[in-house]
Amino acid sequence: MFLGLIFGVALAVILQQAGVWPLDKLTVFLLPGIIALIFVLIQRIGRAASTTALVIALVLLIAPIAYGLTGLGELNESGELNGGCTVEAASDIDTTIVTDTSRSEPFDVEPDGGLTWFATSPGPILDHEWEIWVVIGGFEYVVADNGEEREPNTDMDMDNIGDEPSLRGYVEDLGFRSGEQIQGVFEVGGFIDGDGGACDGFGFVRVSGDFLGTIIYWIAFIIALLALIIYLILVFVGRNAADAEDVDYAKAALAGTAVTGLPGAAEDDEDAPLPGERPDSRGDDGGSSDF
Repeated sequence: MFLGLIFGVALAVILQQAGVWPLDKLTVFLLPGIIALIFVLIQRIGRAASTTALVIALVLLIAPIAYGLTGLGELNESGELNGGCTVEAASDIDTTIVTDTSRSEPFDVEPDGGLTWFATSPGPILDHEWEIWVVIGGFEYVVADNGEEREPNTDMDMDNIGDEPSLRGYVEDLGFRSGEQIQGVFEVGGFIDGDGGACDGFGFVRVSGDFLGTIIYWIAFIIALLALIIYLILVFVGRNAADAEDVDYAKAALAGTAVTGLPGAAEDDEDAPLPGERPDSRGDDGGSSDF
């Protein structure tokens, strides 16, 4: 079971690094749970496995599968903005507004490419705080915020305009926190909250690149490969052990049949009836019954 979970999580990371799908409830919980369930069932096909062990494995898999199933409602989810704010962005390879992004159609950016954005709020938001987070498995992980000091916005700005010629610095900063350059599909969200209003929302971003060249990909690939190899070995060894046990049992059964079927075997039994006698016609002392 645990090998199935490990293999499933590693596969989810590979899909994320390849830019196929973000690390959401479906890939972090549902996918590993289903793979683990398949591993458990395959390992027990044709084997006299312990019913208790099988039940325990199934019970342990209920939680990740059930939680992962809640992600089905988010399957076709698009980006969202609340509070009257708007965000438009353009990279060297794509343009978008947040609400047009989705898991299958994220906003594409290049680490070495540029990015411009234009964000507005319905009114000045003064003395505010803000956060930006990445969602992994349905949980939010903050990657940037305003710190301990709230920002006053003394200019009474209602818009935020930015133009970065290269995202390399930002990507490398986030990559340092995770141990490697950030790449793949992400669900990114955030909020701003202060005097005069508040906005929050999320969207989907895909950072392009060669996923075969990242350490994260190769670690996930090696873990998935090792988990699969170990699982196949356990299945093979278990099947051979079960077959050997069946052969030994069959030999023992045949040997027992041969011994009890030997001529004269019955004469060795002191309680065996003599020829012509009924089985119950002898007394307790071995002589003839009074009846």
